[in-house]
Amino acid sequence: MKTSVLTLLACAFGAARAAYWPIPPCDSVHPLGNNWGNYQNYGTSDTNGYFHNGIDIITPDSHMSPVVAVAPGWVKAWGTIYGDYHYRLAVCDSSPACTGRAPGWLYAHIARNLPHKILGDHVNTGDTIGFLVFWPVRGFDHLHFARVSDTGATWQRFPNATWWFIQNPLDIIEPTQDTLAPVFDNAVSAGRFAFCRDNANDDYLDPDSLSGDVDIIARLYDKTGSSTGNSEWDKLAPYELDYMIRRQDGLVVQPWTVAFQFSNTLRDADVSVVYKYDNTCRSQGDYDAREYFFIITNTDGDSVIEPADTDGNWSTGLVGDADYWVIVRASDACANTTADSMLVTTANGVSVAERPPYTMLTSPLRATPNPGIGATVLGFGLSTAAVCRLRVFDRTGRIAVEPVHGPVPAGEYRCSLRGLPAGVYLAELVLNNSIRHRAKVVFVR
Repeated sequence: MKTSVLTLLACAFGAARAAYWPIPPCDSVHPLGNNWGNYQNYGTSDTNGYFHNGIDIITPDSHMSPVVAVAPGWVKAWGTIYGDYHYRLAVCDSSPACTGRAPGWLYAHIARNLPHKILGDHVNTGDTIGFLVFWPVRGFDHLHFARVSDTGATWQRFPNATWWFIQNPLDIIEPTQDTLAPVFDNAVSAGRFAFCRDNANDDYLDPDSLSGDVDIIARLYDKTGSSTGNSEWDKLAPYELDYMIRRQDGLVVQPWTVAFQFSNTLRDADVSVVYKYDNTCRSQGDYDAREYFFIITNTDGDSVIEPADTDGNWSTGLVGDADYWVIVRASDACANTTADSMLVTTANGVSVAERPPYTMLTSPLRATPNPGIGATVLGFGLSTAAVCRLRVFDRTGRIAVEPVHGPVPAGEYRCSLRGLPAGVYLAELVLNNSIRHRAKVVFVR
């Protein structure tokens, strides 16, 4: 995803204008049958799960509902990825004269034999661009709606469209009133969360004797205040998850850390970064059942979902044997939030008294661009002295600069980066040769 940020040769990229709902009444919230980022495995083998790359706006038993443009643009695609049920229109923000990467809106499941806009048409906000097809599952008539981007004067690469799915529509469309916060369920019968060996399937640990590098699994879902009428279809993915770990005596050994955020680009190759699928914690997403098991610790601390996040875990051997509260917090797109917790015990054979003072970030690794001085400032704060290695990598994975390598005292640290080509980089801070923190760096000149 860092590479994709660098290659956005946008004709009209920028903050999307607020848009209303594409199904009348356009000024009202509609029920959703799927959310941005839901785990899906409709009609596929158990191991072929994928992200739902849009929101499914439900219009029960009204298959001829008009579909309305939420923003002006030009139709750059009309076609199907699979049969009559999957015809779709893509309306680009930019004209056909723009052949670089540009954003637009996807409207899918449009009836082929009813009036609809065609390739090259200009549309205005509020124009009817087509009508919904009758869906074969009763009650699930819906518009699949997404924010996408592609390149070219047209986006006609059917059936294998090359669109990027770039932004959760719930961040843009209005209104988005939601009255219900996410709901936690037990991940396993014995506890609210499950704990397994890092990146292992079916190797689960007793929460009263955790050891080694551990993944934390949480099971939860979100609902909105507008129901589809089906309790399973109403189960949606939350917008954001984060977590913290606190020793029972109050010492925070893992400050609040973002696990992921379903806001921006989704790539199916990354679905196993977010969702657990094994015999114990089996994510599911079809018409009959929705179960979402999230790997909370697969993160480098930012909201971007990417393969390198699987390096994340809870290294229980670094904290000393004691009781710890694991706290997970889930939020939806309207900031309704629920937190849940579980008391666990680590058992690595090293007491807290035998451990050296635990070093944690009192302020997170962060990068602040400063165009005025042509530099980017990297900063972090340490609770105790530590051996630190701070490196900045370019998009090829090469080390661009290494501003710190050695002992650093407790306190706040600031470093100005100069002389790098403008672009997006990755900063990595390693503490005491074990604890790893990462952050994206945008270098400006």
